[in-house]
Amino acid sequence: MSAEKIRDLLEEFSARPYVKGSILTSKVGVPIASNEQNGDLLSLMAPLVSITCEGAHELAATAGQNFTQLDVELGNGNRIVIKKLKEMFLLAIQLQKYDDQIQYEIEGLSKRVLECI
Repeated sequence: MSAEKIRDLLEEFSARPYVKGSILTSKVGVPIASNEQNGDLLSLMAPLVSITCEGAHELAATAGQNFTQLDVELGNGNRIVIKKLKEMFLLAIQLQKYDDQIQYEIEGLSKRVLECI
């Protein structure tokens, strides 16, 4: 896995005006790559993404289902999209807006990140 290449992909994606940040973390909350330069924030965000997804996984499991993407809508209208990749990794992206075109772009980023894993 090339963390440097993944970081470049996340930085490229985060250059879009509606993207506030992005992070790839392991399922257990270990940060792998991010466009975020603040290491303290990165160390805080990775476990929170992991814990949030584990909670969603447990909720879905009680209904006999599994999830591939979790969308969290924030009070200010922003959104955090968390995608599971290969059942071992989590890609989290904070957005200022969200629509079908942005979902398509997130799918493309997910595929590119998967190629690097």
